[in-house]
Amino acid sequence: MKIYICSLISKKNQQFLNSHLNSLNQLKKPKNYSFKMVFVIHPRIISCKYLFKKFLNKIDYVILKSTKDNIPSSRNIFLKFLKNKNFRYAGFLDDDCMVNRDWLLNMIKFINQKNCDIVGGPQKHKLKNIIFKNYYDILEPRRQHGELVRWVATNNCFFSNKIIKSNFFFDTKLASYGGSDQLFFRKLYKEKFIIKWNTKSFTTENYNLQREKKLWFLKRNLRYGYSGNLIDKEIYGKMCSIMIIIKIFYLICTSLILLLVPNRKSNVKASFLLLRAIGRFVELFNYKPKKYI
Repeated sequence: MKIYICSLISKKNQQFLNSHLNSLNQLKKPKNYSFKMVFVIHPRIISCKYLFKKFLNKIDYVILKSTKDNIPSSRNIFLKFLKNKNFRYAGFLDDDCMVNRDWLLNMIKFINQKNCDIVGGPQKHKLKNIIFKNYYDILEPRRQHGELVRWVATNNCFFSNKIIKSNFFFDTKLASYGGSDQLFFRKLYKEKFIIKWNTKSFTTENYNLQREKKLWFLKRNLRYGYSGNLIDKEIYGKMCSIMIIIKIFYLICTSLILLLVPNRKSNVKASFLLLRAIGRFVELFNYKPKKYI
C-alpha cells in the first residue's frame, strides 16, 4: 500500500527549505506502507534540487515541474499525478513548515480509527516577537481532537484515495485571492465526504519577519472576508447573496460584542472579525485585491 505526500516548493519560501526537508527526513515511516514525497517545483527554482539530495537520505521522493507559478495549479498537478497511481493515502504539507516526526504515523492511525475520508491538523508558529502569539492563536481555527469539520487547509492534511474519484480540482481563479483549499474541501464535504480534526499530527510554521507586523494580520483578515464571498458563491449558488448578508451581519455583531470585553485578545479578535466583514462587503462591489496576502 502506497502513500504520497505533496509539498509545493515556492520561490518565496526558499529560505525555509533546509529545515522543511530536514524535518521530512526525520519522519517515522510506517512498516506496512510504501511512503514517497512528491515535490512540485516551478522551473525558475529547479536549481534547488541539489538540496533534496543533501537532506533526504532516508525517504524516497519524486520531483514534478509546474507550468505556472500558481498555488492551485501546482496542487492540481499532484492530484493529476495521483490519478494514475495505485495508492491508499495522500496529503499536502507547506514548504515553510517543519513536520512533527510522528505526523505520518498519527495520521494513519487516526484515519483508520475515526472512520473518515479526510484529516486535517493544527499549524503552530515559531515567533521572533512573542507579542504576535495572540494574533496567530486567533487566526488559526480552534477545533477539538476528532471533531467533524467542513474543511481543512493544505498546510496539514491527509486523505484517502476516495477523493480522487470525486474528480474535483482546486479552483485556479482563486490563485490571487486565496481560499482554493477551503473551497476544494468544502465541495467534498458537500458531497458527504467525512472530514475530521487530528490535533496529534501538527506542523510548525517557520518564523517569517514579514508576517510579524500588525498590518499583515489586518490585510490577511480583509482577504479572508473577500475570498469567503467567492467560496460562498460556489457553495450556495442562488442562495449565496442571503448567506453573505447573514455572515456580514454576524461578523459585525460578534465584533461589537467582543469590543465590550476589556482585554487585549478580545479587542484583537474584534478587529479581525470586523475586517472580514469589510472584506465581504467590498467584494460585493467587485473589489479585487492587487496580490495574494
